[in-house]
Amino acid sequence: MWRFLNNVEPPKKKSKSAEEKRAAGKEYDQTKRQRSFQNSWLAHPNFKLWLRYDKETALMFCNICEQWATSTGQAMGKTEFVKGCSSLRIESLHKHAKSETHTGAVAAKGAAEAPPGTSTADKLLRQMNQTVINRLEVMFRTCHFLAKKARPFADFVEQCDLDEAKGVDVGQTYRTEPKCREFTDAISEIQRQNLEKEISDSKFFSVMCDEATDAAVVEQIILFVRYSNYGKVTTRFLSIQKLERATAANCYGEIIAALHEYCGIQEPELWSKLVGFGSDGASVMTGRRSGVGARMKEHQPKLQTVHCIAHRLELAIEQASKNVPMVCKMDQFLINIFLFYHNSTLNRGLLRRTAEALGVTRFISTRTGGTRWIGHTQNALTNLLFGYPAIVQHLLEIKEHNQTSNDSKGKSAGFLKLLLSRPFLGFLHFMVDVTNILGRLSRTFQRMDMNLPEMPKLVKDTVTSLDKLKSQQGPALRQFQRAATDGTFHGHKIEGEPINKAECDLAVTSITEAINIRFDIDAIQLAAAKVISFKSWPIEAERDFGDAEIAELVDYFSPVLEKAGTNTNSIEMEWSSVKESAYTDYKPVYNASWEQLGVKYRVDAENLFSLVDLILTIPAHSVECERGFSQMKRVKTDWRNQLTSTALTSTLRILIEGPSIKEFDPLPAIIFWNSVAKNV
Repeated sequence: MWRFLNNVEPPKKKSKSAEEKRAAGKEYDQTKRQRSFQNSWLAHPNFKLWLRYDKETALMFCNICEQWATSTGQAMGKTEFVKGCSSLRIESLHKHAKSETHTGAVAAKGAAEAPPGTSTADKLLRQMNQTVINRLEVMFRTCHFLAKKARPFADFVEQCDLDEAKGVDVGQTYRTEPKCREFTDAISEIQRQNLEKEISDSKFFSVMCDEATDAAVVEQIILFVRYSNYGKVTTRFLSIQKLERATAANCYGEIIAALHEYCGIQEPELWSKLVGFGSDGASVMTGRRSGVGARMKEHQPKLQTVHCIAHRLELAIEQASKNVPMVCKMDQFLINIFLFYHNSTLNRGLLRRTAEALGVTRFISTRTGGTRWIGHTQNALTNLLFGYPAIVQHLLEIKEHNQTSNDSKGKSAGFLKLLLSRPFLGFLHFMVDVTNILGRLSRTFQRMDMNLPEMPKLVKDTVTSLDKLKSQQGPALRQFQRAATDGTFHGHKIEGEPINKAECDLAVTSITEAINIRFDIDAIQLAAAKVISFKSWPIEAERDFGDAEIAELVDYFSPVLEKAGTNTNSIEMEWSSVKESAYTDYKPVYNASWEQLGVKYRVDAENLFSLVDLILTIPAHSVECERGFSQMKRVKTDWRNQLTSTALTSTLRILIEGPSIKEFDPLPAIIFWNSVAKNV
């Protein structure tokens, strides 16, 4: 309308600022414009080697960063293309291609995949002065030594000073605590890459985990992986992760994240390979509705969740002990006499003097509480009976000494009443026989190479051995009966009636019933035990032996086996062939092993060994996690309570499964460190 008005200028349009333009563009993108992924981006020369698009989630991913971002020392969260980028813009792709995280991941991938002597790192090493290489080798060996001995990074500087004082040329560069962390991470990374390759080459794997609190009062979850290749079973340390709260959701999330980060395995492949999950049986792990195992079964229905058999045995013994008054009385006595000497240096010193006078070398009582392993009770009983002459003599001296406190006199009188009681002494010797049987089973269950199919026969043999004690005295009890024929034991008069057989039978019955309840075996485990454990095979060959069990296992695990590329129709035929060869090659057949057979028949019976590897991969226990926490306590002490999860994982990986000090070769770690950090 302004054109109809004379001498009047139309108002000027208000120009928008740069910020307003950006805000308007952003609003347009969010409310009106519908961006979509362009398939042409997959063929773009700058993106085609790494770009991946998930149509279901509408997210873009970088294949290289998913696998190699952590190897470069970059945090996972520094790029959206690891967790998924929702910004479907070509600018986002160009920005990621130029990012420090992506370029570092590309460099790490190239260094790892290049043939020996052709990578940039190798060329740089050849250009380096030999003196520099020699210095780095000394420093990397020092870092490896510190990790193997659980020493702090701060010792690195002093160790370099010590080497220099010895005349070793270490130069003046890199002699700092942060560099020690870098070198340690590089050494650990070489081992992690080997683990990733082994997991990639394996058809199946399992996870074992446990929780504990460290020196900084922080919840930690430790993870191990187990896998089998043609009958050779391997267990490897994966990582240790910090937990905000020990809930099933947090534990599950940390386990999946650790598998992504340290094994380089993504979710589709993860659920096709994961076949077993082992834990200590805590409800957080084994809860039927929302436990970690239940969450995993939502993705892998055939996954086998295993309650650690060593923990199950201890729970059975603990449950049985509560039902036997004499066992409770024995446990309380062992704890009290341990504390009597442990809490008094005077009593301990006088006991030592008495033992030396009598020539007794093993006399110190040991604790039975704390961790519940039956071996502790076994050691406590053995030490008590070995030191019996010295302990009784010392208690008699306390009772008769006028200057001894009334408290000590009262306790010593109570101890003597039991130690000079024939029924109680007899029961102690009877329990030595019981704990010897149970201790042997517990130690077998804790072996690293223990397989779940071996468990049923071991449990059955143990129950049979315990039942024999009802009708036949064990070695320890027979020895006591012979020694106490004249009413004395080690020169001290004992009183009372002979051992109460009813109490002994009650103890055995209670223990065997608890074991049978705890080790209830399902049909699949029973079938696996019959064909996988050679000790369950008949001594002489039987034509149809194991055929029905193999068919049952194939039917149950066929979805998992077929995803691994196994021809399930050939397994039964290959089983007949390998079974016949095992009886021919091994006399008796229980001397055979799947690892030995795997070397010979890996080509002719490849499909059968897929089934064997699957079953052997399923963990029998989580004892390795307990051992891992023992090593963690050596590393993360009150003085080193600020260690990060990454530093703790690197140190533990070297400490637990790194090569020995003499066998360690620092050159691969130097090459990796040089390629990633670009140090020349």
